[in-house]
Amino acid sequence: MDVREIVADHYGNSGLTATIVNALAGAGLDPEHFAPADLFPLDQLHAGGPDAAKHALDRLEVGPGTRLLDVGCGIGGTSRMAAMAGAEVTGIDLSPEFVETATRLTELVGLADRARFVTTPGESLPLEDASYDAAVMVHVGMNIPDKKSVFAEVHRVLVPGARFAVYDQMRTRDGDLVYPLPWAEDERSSFVESAEDYGRHLEAAGFMVQDVEDRTSSTMGPPPAGPVSNAVVFGPAFVERIGNNVQATKAGLLGAMLVVARA
Repeated sequence: MDVREIVADHYGNSGLTATIVNALAGAGLDPEHFAPADLFPLDQLHAGGPDAAKHALDRLEVGPGTRLLDVGCGIGGTSRMAAMAGAEVTGIDLSPEFVETATRLTELVGLADRARFVTTPGESLPLEDASYDAAVMVHVGMNIPDKKSVFAEVHRVLVPGARFAVYDQMRTRDGDLVYPLPWAEDERSSFVESAEDYGRHLEAAGFMVQDVEDRTSSTMGPPPAGPVSNAVVFGPAFVERIGNNVQATKAGLLGAMLVVARA
């Protein structure tokens, strides 16, 4: 298996849309009248939840008419949040199951006219040059061995001067990580790097880094209580994975970092 196959297999989950809809219905929500915010407890597949996604989008000044690229969109949480603000969003992801689920959930909450989803690797985007006003990537880089190539593609599809917000789990010091982690079963598909490494990759791709924020302290609260959470998407193993992530963060090995760059 190459890295892409390992990553796609890690996130692949047949029947995911039905699993999510059933979980929401079991929590008392009407599947015929889901609102975008009803999905927040389970569609924000990253540290800090919806507040972290909103912060990244705010840094990009996403609003009505913004053409936004969501790199590694997962099941579409950040994309739908941007669409709620009036943006025109394209979400791309390596996992066909995630793209299918993102598309269906977006239809269910009435945002399909503002957000579309495409299955594609980030290194070869089927998108026009200079066709987006901003780009965001949320907790994706940990699975990308060649970040420079992905960043170069993002740079290609952005208009000059557009901003790119990258919010990832990043190395804060050296040390062994304990697996499994939320993004990988083992080191074969885990490529965690420091904010300085990200800066070098972004600059090599043509970006200028404008700001680096350590968002770790804002992500250390307890996970949402109740039956609707990221565990619905990732299954029972999520508890162990997120526990290892939390321990690595408390040990000072990992941090939730936001890097903002301009094309």
